[in-house]
Amino acid sequence: MLTKLDPKYLHVPKHLVGIDPLAHNIFHFLSTATDDVRIVGIHGMPGIGKTTIAKVVFNQLCYGCGYGYEGISFLLNVKDKSEPNDLVLLQQQLVHDILRENTEKINNVDRGKVLIKERVCRKRVLVVVDDVDHLDQLNALMGERSWFGPGSRVIITTRDERLLREADQRYQVQELHPDESLQLFCQHAFRDTKPGKDYVALSNDVVEYCGGLPLALEVLGSCLFGKNQARWESVIDRLRKYPNSEIQKKLRISFDTLDESTLKNTFLDIACFFIGEQKEYVAEVLEGRYGYNPEDDLGTLTERSLIKVDDSGTISMHDLLREMGRGIVKDESPENPAQRSRIWSQEDAWIVLKMQMVRTQCIQKSTFICIFLVKLITNNHLKVLLIFSFCFLREQKLYRALHWT
Repeated sequence: MLTKLDPKYLHVPKHLVGIDPLAHNIFHFLSTATDDVRIVGIHGMPGIGKTTIAKVVFNQLCYGCGYGYEGISFLLNVKDKSEPNDLVLLQQQLVHDILRENTEKINNVDRGKVLIKERVCRKRVLVVVDDVDHLDQLNALMGERSWFGPGSRVIITTRDERLLREADQRYQVQELHPDESLQLFCQHAFRDTKPGKDYVALSNDVVEYCGGLPLALEVLGSCLFGKNQARWESVIDRLRKYPNSEIQKKLRISFDTLDESTLKNTFLDIACFFIGEQKEYVAEVLEGRYGYNPEDDLGTLTERSLIKVDDSGTISMHDLLREMGRGIVKDESPENPAQRSRIWSQEDAWIVLKMQMVRTQCIQKSTFICIFLVKLITNNHLKVLLIFSFCFLREQKLYRALHWT
């Protein structure tokens, strides 16, 4: 830790949880003495701690290893800057941070590229480009390794692994383990490392809900700080029906920045229907739904940390991402499930069935359901329906995904 305050030092929480091993690995790779330009990428889902890890390594490289740099720059939250004027501002900040010179000469992106290449290429620099979401941002700031001098170090954080193709090493940030999650949550909820004796079960409920996501643990811990047990129970009960808006807003950024509507639809289909299913089966259903091989879409969603595919081919996603995706579908028609693009819950399906059965009381139930499904299939709104049936197969659970064009 620093013995004196330095204006370049970046603030990080005093008590960090679960990031030391990964930060150590990144620091070790970057601090190794070599004249090569070394680039590392840190990727993972929103709220997983990418920026915090980058700050820790940045501080260590600047002040902890005696490896001097002639210029340093930490470009924070780059994702919000994608327009040409924004890119110029980023270039100006980079040049000013490193050269400590007036940046008025940079009046367009191409001029900025030339100036960075000509003026920075002989300097050993440390640069962090945080939360990148477009290739144009990297091209404007570090188009080639030769833009930076020998021994330079670059750290890129992003939700999209595809942007790290030039990185020498890539590091994916994983969810915290349960014991780490509890510790981080308690730091915010109790200002301690463990819960109060009357709050152990409630704390475990919240930790399980957060699924190891630091953002959620910090937000909910701060929300519950200083509240009594009754209010804790009320907050937890509300979360089961109404997700925390601050967490959802952060997570939704990854969905909103998906480039194509088919990518968004594929994500929503998986969130609603296909978690825990085999990739081969999901690809078959989606190909029938959209009329093309979805392999690239599934790969893109994986690279953007929105879904995971394990070694056995099983598709999964973080529970809070699933909750976010299903919330998007519910918002299509909050009060009327029949007007939503997807119906996955038994409750909503039964509500829609009952709405229709009022008009068809004289029809046998099995006949009615067949008629109802035809109506749904030809409806412009509903695209996919999961059916859980316990009455037609002698108590055996029937699972089918119906898809059509």
